[in-house]
Amino acid sequence: MSQAIHQAREGINGCAHKEVRLREFLLPTIATLAAMLAAPGDAPAQPPTPRSVRIAMDTLHQLGGVPPGWMLSPPAGEVARGRKLYRRLGCYTCHAVGGESFPAPTGPGPELTGMGAHHPPGYFAEAVFNPNAVIVDGPGWVGPDGRSTMPSYPDVTLAELADLVAYVQSLTAGDAHHGHGGGHGEGAPPAGEAELPPPPATAATRFLLQTYDVQPGRLAEFEQWFARAGRAEILAQPGVLGIETWVDRSRPGPRLLTVISFADEAAFVAFNASHAGTEIGGRFDSFIGPHGHEVFQQPPLYRVESLSAPPGSPSEPRPSGSGWYRTGTEPTAP
Repeated sequence: MSQAIHQAREGINGCAHKEVRLREFLLPTIATLAAMLAAPGDAPAQPPTPRSVRIAMDTLHQLGGVPPGWMLSPPAGEVARGRKLYRRLGCYTCHAVGGESFPAPTGPGPELTGMGAHHPPGYFAEAVFNPNAVIVDGPGWVGPDGRSTMPSYPDVTLAELADLVAYVQSLTAGDAHHGHGGGHGEGAPPAGEAELPPPPATAATRFLLQTYDVQPGRLAEFEQWFARAGRAEILAQPGVLGIETWVDRSRPGPRLLTVISFADEAAFVAFNASHAGTEIGGRFDSFIGPHGHEVFQQPPLYRVESLSAPPGSPSEPRPSGSGWYRTGTEPTAP
């Protein structure tokens, strides 16, 4: 739902099988920081990272050495500079970006269109300075030695890394990249899709769908947190219009579906990039198991009043699309 560490962490090349090597994680990080310190002093100053946690050392140690929901948080970068760096490093030769004017890719690599809607900044940073931390099966993505075919970039400074991450993080529009469902809410329905009743009118234009199961024995605690603090904290974020959750017993796999509705793309991006959004998402994710995310421009789930008749309802039919679509605690009724 957020920038919290996913328990089933998705890879930059699709659905990941995580291979973490502590030595490989630490050494490139140290090398990157050293390069930044050794770089000329003319690099532009960067704003502070949006994520900041204040905690007592004893508490930190009791929690296992990291705060709850901890993740690597790169400094804030500049999208325009990151785009120039993306071109200069030749990233486009393996990774297409929809809507950009880069030359067509000639090497193996997943499309990055919509990538920013699926991964936190720290994930992108690790993918650049240590591509073997997460190795994903894909066409040409893994070499004969079992390591990622993506090259490393030891000469990239920390400031440049922050800019590059900012650019990739900005890629939230369009179809989802390989391995993530894009949803049929992204514009016109695919060719051959059956005609559907229209969704009811709503002020929201972005919908984040999350599918998951709650961790064993934690449902009551999850519901109590949501009732006591979670609901209010989510709805208090700028541009968040509502949150609804359904149970789906009609299929195997995760049975809970939660949809957060946003006023627009800017509100969706701001929520995912904010400290508050990170904290809320981390708390939410602490109750649930492996989960997936999809982003839609229309409601992914909605009631069709013209084809529904709840017990005790009047016999007179209502127009299609005039039914309920609840947004948080304030439903809109016909």
